[in-house]
Amino acid sequence: MKYGIIADIHSNLEALKSVLKALKDKGVDEYICAGDIVGYGADPEVCMQIVREVCNVTVAGNHDHGAIGLLNLDYFNPEAKKAILWTEEQLNEEERTYLKNLELIQKAGDSLVVHATPLSPQEWNYINSTFTANQNFKEFEEKVCFVGHSHIPVVFSMDIDEGRCKYAFDTKIHIADGQRYIINVGSVGQPRDKNPLASFAVYDTGTSEVEIYRVEYDVETAQKKIIDAGLPRGLAFRLSSGV
Repeated sequence: MKYGIIADIHSNLEALKSVLKALKDKGVDEYICAGDIVGYGADPEVCMQIVREVCNVTVAGNHDHGAIGLLNLDYFNPEAKKAILWTEEQLNEEERTYLKNLELIQKAGDSLVVHATPLSPQEWNYINSTFTANQNFKEFEEKVCFVGHSHIPVVFSMDIDEGRCKYAFDTKIHIADGQRYIINVGSVGQPRDKNPLASFAVYDTGTSEVEIYRVEYDVETAQKKIIDAGLPRGLAFRLSSGV
C-alpha cells in the first residue's frame, strides 16, 4: 500500500494541484491530509472540495477550526487572523459543517495522523525538539505518526529499547524494527524551511519507506490571487522564499 500524505494546504490551489499530480504519478493508493486545508491562501472552497473528493483520511487543523469559530482568533498573528476572517466569509454552511466534523486524530492503516501533537491535540502545540517529541511518543502506540503544523519537514525517531529520541532532516526514511517515528511531512501551500517548493510524503508499506518530496508549482498565480482577494500582501510574498 502506498499512502500519499499532505498537510497545510492553506487554500493554495496551485500547490495542491501540483502535489496531487505528483502523487498520482507515484502510484499512490490512498491519500491522507494532516490538517489545515484553509487559511492564508485565496482558494479555500476549491481546496476543500478537492480534499473531500480525494483524501481517505483527513484531520482538522488549527486554521480549519479558526475559520468556523472553534478557536479563539487571539491565537493567530495579525496576518493569519485577517486571512481566517476572510476565509470564514467564503464558506457556506455545508463547508463549515464538514470542517466542524473533522476529527483531531485518526488512524490510517497502521499509522496515526494528527495535525499538531498526539498529546493534547486541541492545544495546537508544536513538536520542535527531541524533548517535545519524547513527550508525544508516550501518547500513542502506533509505529508511525504523521503530523504537520510547523510547515517544516522533519523526522523524530525513538529507539524502543533505549527510549532515546533523535531528529533528522532526512528525505528518505526506512521504518526500521525497534524504532518509532513522528514524521512531519512539511507544507503543501506555505513551506517555511526556506525552500518554496511544495512538500509532501509517500509512505510505502511494502518497502517500509517514507520519502518526503518537493515539487514546483505556479507561485506567481497563487500570489496574484492572494493580492487580488485583498488578503495581506505578506502572505503572497513569503511564498517565493519559503518562510
